[in-house]
Amino acid sequence: MAAIVLLTACNPKQAWKKKAIDDQEKSVMDAAKRGKIDTMGLNNLLVAYDAYVAAYPNDTLSANYLFKEADFYRYMRQPQKSIKIYNTIYNNYPAFIKRPYSLFLQGFIYENEIRNLDSAKAKYLMFLQVYPNHPIAEDVKLTLESLGKSPEQVIAEFEARQKADSTTAAANSMK
Repeated sequence: MAAIVLLTACNPKQAWKKKAIDDQEKSVMDAAKRGKIDTMGLNNLLVAYDAYVAAYPNDTLSANYLFKEADFYRYMRQPQKSIKIYNTIYNNYPAFIKRPYSLFLQGFIYENEIRNLDSAKAKYLMFLQVYPNHPIAEDVKLTLESLGKSPEQVIAEFEARQKADSTTAAANSMK
């Protein structure tokens, strides 16, 4: 049944490319499960993602392949490539369900891998402006509040807030 849906949804060449990508993904993931890194297989997979996106830019799978590609580049410690791909997703695929994450992850990479706090802040603020009610919006706000602070500073501020909250609660209960 899945094969029929696949073949009716895309042309034979497109279906063949999707099948090849599925096989390559399985191979790379199987190697990873065995604790091995299939460098050649991973490189071939990244090329296959790019070829599919170039051939079928409007296909809904293209955004998903780009998202996977950006994730792979993150894990390969190539943050600039990853950011570039997440940015492409954000700009070119407005209906993609993971679009908000592509924006958030740009900020995350700027903050944690590139250490460019100004760019991270800009992406986080943009996220909150565009997606104020997104499920991770509160987390993004907290991230912004702690941006550039050491873990010790964050803990000290948290403890100070807790102390202030308990003092306020105690004062209110006496009224």
